[in-house]
Amino acid sequence: MRKIVFLFSFLLTTMAWAQSKDFKVIAYCNPNLPISEIPFDLVTHINYSFAIPAKTGDTLLPLRDDTFLKELVPAAHAKNVKVFISIGGWGIGDGGGNDTRFHEMADSEEGRQSFIASTMRFVKKYGLDGVDLDWEYPDPDNRSADDYVALCRVLSGKLHAQGKQLTAAVVHSGEQANGIKEEVYPYMDWLNIMAYDGDYGPKEILHHSPYSMALHCIDFWINEKHLPAEKCILGLPFYAKRGHGKYGYGYKKLLEVGASPYDDYWQGHFYNGVFTIANKTKLAQEKGCGGVMIWEMALDSPGEFSLFKTIHDNIK
Repeated sequence: MRKIVFLFSFLLTTMAWAQSKDFKVIAYCNPNLPISEIPFDLVTHINYSFAIPAKTGDTLLPLRDDTFLKELVPAAHAKNVKVFISIGGWGIGDGGGNDTRFHEMADSEEGRQSFIASTMRFVKKYGLDGVDLDWEYPDPDNRSADDYVALCRVLSGKLHAQGKQLTAAVVHSGEQANGIKEEVYPYMDWLNIMAYDGDYGPKEILHHSPYSMALHCIDFWINEKHLPAEKCILGLPFYAKRGHGKYGYGYKKLLEVGASPYDDYWQGHFYNGVFTIANKTKLAQEKGCGGVMIWEMALDSPGEFSLFKTIHDNIK
């Protein structure tokens, strides 16, 4: 009987370990954080941001200074952490939300092939583990949604043939999310759901990323858009906003100026403290999500109230 109980206990422990190992903690990282301060033991993937397409969209511009990336990749690999290149972003070089470069690149076979070739050269040059496509956003009401599928189909094939991965950052919910068609899911290893910045639109000031928004976004992508749960990565903000799109302090700065790590509001700043981050991490696991994603790494506070530590402590 003791042997049976011991074996059952061992199996449960093994299953829990496997589940925690498969649960991803993905952090976007800008080259403004010393390598020595990166919490490699608390993340599984790092998305270096950003590589920017040229104005024609079909090639990637060289990094202004690639010293950080050259140091990051071997340091991360030594800790069994994968490094992806994130391409695009909200700024992308033409101002907030102007994604013309992606549209012009993707609307022709020649443009897509050129972009893919340039991206693969970039991946090879720096020894990267994958690509995170941050096109904000393919439109649901024109051909760019189909162009996005065509682009990802070929790019994923090239990456997967080399044992590398393709992911994407996508809008949290709503009509704009329909620019991501279900046809693209087989080509993506996962989607990073940006479940934050929900403070645009209404006249009243709203929290940009409450727990209820995380719940809604997971339900939207898994149940309405039929994204496989294991490919759904819940985005977590390490920064505050002050309503109507106005950015506030990063989490580290918030604590330095007097905000509580246990709250979600301080003097006009809406943010996620340790309780909310813990609850969102638990929610992602309960819903079968493949992990969580963070924007962005340098904004965390080291020590007892670290949000990375909070995530780690709540992964089961």
